[in-house]
Amino acid sequence: MENANDYILEVKDICKYFPGVKALDHVSLSVPRGVVYGIVGENGAGKSTLMKILSGVYEKDEGTVIFNGETIEHTTPIQALERGLSIIYQEFNLVNTMTVGENIFLGRFSLNHGMRGTHKKARELLDSIGSSINTNSLVGDLSASEMQMVEIAKALSFDSKLIIMDEPSSSLTSEELKKLGIIINQLRDRGVSVIYISHKLDEIFEYCNIVAIMRDGCVIDVKPVEELTRGEMIAKMVGRTIENEYPPRAHFVGEPLLEVKNLNTRKLHNISFTLHKGEILGLVGLVGAGRTEIIRAVYGADKVKGHETLLEGKPVRVSSPKQAKKAGMALVPEDRKREGLILPFSVQNNITLASLSDLTHHGVVDSSKEREIAERQIEALGIKTPSPDTKVVSLSGGNQQKCIVGRWMERDPKILIMDEPTRGIDVGAKYEIYVLMNKIVEEGGAIIMISSELPEVLNMSNRVLTICDGRITGEFNPEEASATEIMDKAIG
Repeated sequence: MENANDYILEVKDICKYFPGVKALDHVSLSVPRGVVYGIVGENGAGKSTLMKILSGVYEKDEGTVIFNGETIEHTTPIQALERGLSIIYQEFNLVNTMTVGENIFLGRFSLNHGMRGTHKKARELLDSIGSSINTNSLVGDLSASEMQMVEIAKALSFDSKLIIMDEPSSSLTSEELKKLGIIINQLRDRGVSVIYISHKLDEIFEYCNIVAIMRDGCVIDVKPVEELTRGEMIAKMVGRTIENEYPPRAHFVGEPLLEVKNLNTRKLHNISFTLHKGEILGLVGLVGAGRTEIIRAVYGADKVKGHETLLEGKPVRVSSPKQAKKAGMALVPEDRKREGLILPFSVQNNITLASLSDLTHHGVVDSSKEREIAERQIEALGIKTPSPDTKVVSLSGGNQQKCIVGRWMERDPKILIMDEPTRGIDVGAKYEIYVLMNKIVEEGGAIIMISSELPEVLNMSNRVLTICDGRITGEFNPEEASATEIMDKAIG
């Protein structure tokens, strides 16, 4: 018979209301000690809201939380940490201008009798998870995986009994992901429980012992991970069966649309390629290989040395995003929150950003036309928002991404550049983005796509270029080449 002491966390009938939305609807979960507990669900399913309640960011409206045998009525983030519950957010909560040691014990230097003791304790914590990071290094100089190690060490410094990891692999390379897997296993072996939230189902099956599936603010099912198939998990997440995670590959490749010749920057070396009408061209490479630098250079966002760009066979000058937009190019950037959206602005404002010049007369924006554009794209892309006036920051990641795509769909671009188009987006929303991509190329447009998810590139692209150390190292037909062949060239 199970005992309450077997669980580090029990959540019973939790409800949370926001204006016009029931974000959590009587959610109940029990997390055993010393397990990796996966939570999956579409964007907007309620995963992040539940985690924010547990970590003290939000107050619950109804229900009970029992942590380590103690019923918690009210908590704050610092109280949650002191009880032994830590959360590592997708966007790291670190101070870039401070050292590793200072970040781990931020606000608690006196506990260690000054800086020497702080760095000594930080060193011990990092050693315990097999990390050799110098505690005197500035956090701003670290890689994403190293920052993750600092976050884990910080969590352990509070003697954490439960660590929540929210999309921990979103900015990690495959090698860095392997290291994370080793550390998760070490934590489990030490009796620390981990709640692992991810849209990448391969990671859920690899790391987790138990998985809870959420949809529309409810827990739909909880099972040992070995009792679920991938198809069953997806069907429970999205409320319908998706026979395939990818739509049939589009085959509309026509004549050359964009030709780039001998593009060079400090990081890129003699980049030359052709993009055809009706084509999805995939770029594959490790983080830092130069993929994003290529598309930023093509889009005029970065300075380049002498090169030639032809659009439909005619020379064109693209030395700024404004010129790129005029030439019929559009960019969906990798970091949607920093580079793609103005978070305090409304959904409507964000969708119409690229069309403002057409909507403005004598310095005044035509608000009725602006509304018309926003409502058209909200309906066309199925953007889930209470209103066009809702602040875009309150939307789920998938719906934020659709706002950026909708902004450019209104412009009917010839070339859509998509950098990590489905990062942090659930399976159902991914499929909708893929269908939209196929629609663009079917109508004669073309797409350059960067993705760290190789299955995405292999299933959506008509042609794949591999990038390594700022150079194009290979060209492949994804219907014929294996993932191994492509990655061999990407690794160099």
